[in-house]
Amino acid sequence: MLVGELMAKQTKVLRGIGEIFAGDRLIRHAAYCLEASSDQATPGASGTIVEASIDISGTPEAFVLARAGILTLCLEDGRSVPFSLDSARGRIVVHGDLPPVIRSSTR
Repeated sequence: MLVGELMAKQTKVLRGIGEIFAGDRLIRHAAYCLEASSDQATPGASGTIVEASIDISGTPEAFVLARAGILTLCLEDGRSVPFSLDSARGRIVVHGDLPPVIRSSTR
């Protein structure tokens, strides 16, 4: 790997309060933390999630979330990512890459 390739990677952390959906049903709101790694050489790339968690501490829904299969986390910036719960402590596995932020057009 070249030095330039190492410098082309960028990591960003997204934190906020998101909505968790099972299909079209809102299950709950939860704090989230997503760490994404992206390639700066690719314009518009949002990145691959390398570490992710949601705060489900003290919630009776933790058991339900663990058995739900694929869920959707809607982020504060409007993006959504499919995920499954990996542990009862809130570690999640995101399925796919972080989509780009949708820019609204002004008229």
